[in-house]
Amino acid sequence: MIDSKSEVYQREYDYIFKKKAFCVRGAVVASALIEGQILLLAKSFLKKREVKYEPKDHQAYRQSLNLLDTNKILNKPELKDIEKFWKERCKSIHGIFKGMTILQWNEQNKVVVKLGRPIIKNLDTKLYPNTN
Repeated sequence: MIDSKSEVYQREYDYIFKKKAFCVRGAVVASALIEGQILLLAKSFLKKREVKYEPKDHQAYRQSLNLLDTNKILNKPELKDIEKFWKERCKSIHGIFKGMTILQWNEQNKVVVKLGRPIIKNLDTKLYPNTN
């Protein structure tokens, strides 16, 4: 779908699959990669059809996810995994401010990374089918 990966994308993609990714940065990287991949996948799908796509910043993720669902680019199990990831990600982001201890927060960040890895790998394959 897209010709090549940017240097930053490749660096962060490589990072998320390292053992040291089980931390706050890993949870943030997983979240950023998945959001970015979903947006890129939607944009590349529409670009092929010569459709201009400029969602508002606060709507980009959900609109892109809806577009990928509607056009069957992502199947129901993939969407279910993404939603599960999103819920756990939100727990990680907000949990520390809602009474979560540092140990619980660290464990939650590990959950986010573990859930994110297969999603990232799957979306990467859809975005860059010729480089995997």
